[in-house]
Amino acid sequence: MATRENQGLQIAVILLVMMVVGLGITTGVFYNANLKAQTEAKDAKTTANNESSQKREYLLERNRLKVMIGHTEETTMEEIETQFTNDIASFVADENGTPPDVQALNYRKIPVELRNKYATLEQQLAAAREMVTQLTNERDNIRTTTKAQIAQAVTEKTDAEARLQKLTADYGTSRQSLQDDQKKVLASKQAIEGQVAVVQAKANQDKKAMTKTIDDLQKLVTGLQKVNQDLTPSITDRPDGKVVWSNQRDQIVWINLGSEDLLRPQMTFSVYPIGQENLADAKSKATIEITKIHDRHQAEARITKMDVANPVMPGDTIFTPTWTPGRPEKFAMVGFIDIDNDDKDDSMQLREIIETAGGIVSAYVDENGSIKGSLTPDIRYLILGARPTEKTSEGALAAYSQMSEGARANGIQSIRVDQFIDWAGYVGTEELVRLNAASKLEELEAAAQKEKNGFQRRRPSGGKSAF
Repeated sequence: MATRENQGLQIAVILLVMMVVGLGITTGVFYNANLKAQTEAKDAKTTANNESSQKREYLLERNRLKVMIGHTEETTMEEIETQFTNDIASFVADENGTPPDVQALNYRKIPVELRNKYATLEQQLAAAREMVTQLTNERDNIRTTTKAQIAQAVTEKTDAEARLQKLTADYGTSRQSLQDDQKKVLASKQAIEGQVAVVQAKANQDKKAMTKTIDDLQKLVTGLQKVNQDLTPSITDRPDGKVVWSNQRDQIVWINLGSEDLLRPQMTFSVYPIGQENLADAKSKATIEITKIHDRHQAEARITKMDVANPVMPGDTIFTPTWTPGRPEKFAMVGFIDIDNDDKDDSMQLREIIETAGGIVSAYVDENGSIKGSLTPDIRYLILGARPTEKTSEGALAAYSQMSEGARANGIQSIRVDQFIDWAGYVGTEELVRLNAASKLEELEAAAQKEKNGFQRRRPSGGKSAF
């Protein structure tokens, strides 16, 4: 029993010794590693301090360089590079403004480039100064030559004036002598032919007066014959469309024409009774003005003039000479055009009426009596105003006859201006103001002013449709 206890104790002692030895070895190893790590850490710290010092020196040097090239310490490298590129483009660019290779340049080379350019400019300036000197010498030479020529010309002028005075005096003397001789001859001739001249002058005067009277009467007869021939009704136009619905109370109608027929607002039409086909001698029963285009073949219009005893009814036909469904019409104008009977020419107003309806005035006579445009077979009507007289512009009478003959030669039908206005459905500006119990003085004054001014461009009514 004691032996077993001693063996266990020995084993414990041996294990303890081994653990102590192992602990010592481990401690020694870790101690050496710690010393090595401390040494390495110290060396790394020394290296970091050295690099930090170098970095600070580099930063200080870079900041000094920034200041040296004209920037602040806070300027970024991107800003410096941008400024550098701009400086190169500004100071080192070639004549076309294209900068050279930026990588091959630096701020030390910019003064060199500028010095080279300055030298070139100095040479150019010297050449320019030499040219200016040369031109100045040439100018002075020309001035000297010119002064000499002027002096010579003045001398020659003085001599010529002296010769002219002498010749004038000689001419005056000769002329006076000739005039004296002529007076003697004329006195003798007048004494013999005095009575003959008086009789002949009286006969010529009477002959001219009689010839003028005959010519005037002949022109008047010829003009009246042409007007009568031109104004003979020979029109076979058919209606352009018809009324499909009518509201007499609101004075609104709907017609069977629309956008596909090239209809436009503000166009005016005359209204004829149902079944009226030939419009040569027909009289219109009302007039309408287009206010809205609703569909391809449907439009709304307002009644601008009508007879209460003969109202507009569905089926009534409509017609205007200024327009044909699907295409514009061409017209010619001649003579004195007076629409509102105020003895003033309304040619411009008539042109506006035609153009508002989509028509074209292809030929007319201007205020100087000149024909503008030309007569062609595709012109629908020649609109005849009053025949000019000899008191009007010089060429107006000739232009009237020329256009009348040209219309007959091209097969163009002639129509009186009053007949044309009636067919077109134009009622004048006095119809634009409706007078009733609620009318105001301002409205009456506006209506009177519009009547005085004549035709005005009108806009469709803002009222709503009856549908």
